[in-house]
Amino acid sequence: MDTDLLRQLNDDIWHPFQLAYAKLDAPAFLELHAPELIRAGGPAKQVSGFADYSAQLEKWFTELADRGSSVTIAFRFVERIASKDLASERGIFHIVSKRADGDERAFYGRFHTYARRTDGRWRICSDYDTDERPATLEEEFHAAVDIDDVEAFSTHDIARV
Repeated sequence: MDTDLLRQLNDDIWHPFQLAYAKLDAPAFLELHAPELIRAGGPAKQVSGFADYSAQLEKWFTELADRGSSVTIAFRFVERIASKDLASERGIFHIVSKRADGDERAFYGRFHTYARRTDGRWRICSDYDTDERPATLEEEFHAAVDIDDVEAFSTHDIARV
């Protein structure tokens, strides 16, 4: 696989995703998603389109900011497949939520996204996540491939993954 595609995905989606989460910047976060987005799973076990997901996300970020809370997210990958204009990526995320009083909670979950490159930019078209099997997720997170280790998914090194 062309590791340049994975670097472009990191630059267009994954690094900005983490930054938007940390800043609670809903407009920047939503810009990473295509208008035809299908969002499924999550703790609520529901499926929604861009408009509903946007409203939920904006409300959540606003509530966090109003309470003085913060949230960070990190990704590690178990599979990254990309062609010129399409990508499928699976992995494990780690969210740390911190309240204004200092109380901190960590969550892990699995994700699977499909992205499409249009007008020279990658955007998420489909995003599914789940928190199933939480007992093993922390271990699996640390065993998965770091977001910036794109070489782990190159054709010549595929046996490592």
